Amino acid sequence: MKPLIGICANYSSGSSAGTVTGLGLLGQEWQLLSADYVHSIERAGGIPIILPVTENVETAELMLGKLDGILFTGGSDIDSQLYGEYPSYDLGPIEPKRDLHEVSLAKKALFQSDIPVLGICRGMQLLNVAAEGSLYQDLKQQQPDCFNHSVIGAPIHHPVHDVTVDTDSKLHEIYQSDTLAVNSFHHQAVKDLGIDFVATAFSPDGLIEGMEWKGDRFVCAVQWHPEMMVDKVPEVMPLFTTFVKECAKAQIAR
Repeated sequence: MKPLIGICANYSSGSSAGTVTGLGLLGQEWQLLSADYVHSIERAGGIPIILPVTENVETAELMLGKLDGILFTGGSDIDSQLYGEYPSYDLGPIEPKRDLHEVSLAKKALFQSDIPVLGICRGMQLLNVAAEGSLYQDLKQQQPDCFNHSVIGAPIHHPVHDVTVDTDSKLHEIYQSDTLAVNSFHHQAVKDLGIDFVATAFSPDGLIEGMEWKGDRFVCAVQWHPEMMVDKVPEVMPLFTTFVKECAKAQIAR
């Protein structure tokens, strides 16, 4: 059987997702997910399962026992209180319900299970916070010497800068390359690494663009959005195919 892979949904406490599209009414909250994540996992050979933000996180944690892997996705900024800081003026919109839900779920996945884990953009930041790391709340304010990492005007698949990959890393093993060309849509970034994480990729201005778990277990995260690139830049697919293969191994081992 193909491995079952949970993909964390985004969450909106506002009504606009429903009212603008005509799918809903005022007063409704929404669980959202870009189809790019679903397609990437399916094309890589996995069975994608969308994980909602549940009323009680224990409900979601129980799902981990049924999953062979989990993908933490992109989305809004993370509440700075979760890494011990007061909010800056440039902290973007936050969804505290999703933050608390996913931090709890990530801690369970990282420290109380052995399933493979993949984090993308916010997902990388979320995993770092769950492991007691910290973030830059806004790069323009806190790292003014960095170049623009939030290139919203670019096509979603278009690489806007390179990253250098540590040769002693899973990411290098996956791509067999010292550099990767990546897209970029983030204004927050990993500052201090969390417990048991090591940095494995860096942008030219020194920001951490990839990280992974110490040891052999597959826990890998990237700051860019490879799921947005797969249609136009199929060379990015090995990250997903490797992740799904690791999930298949975990399925067999259970």
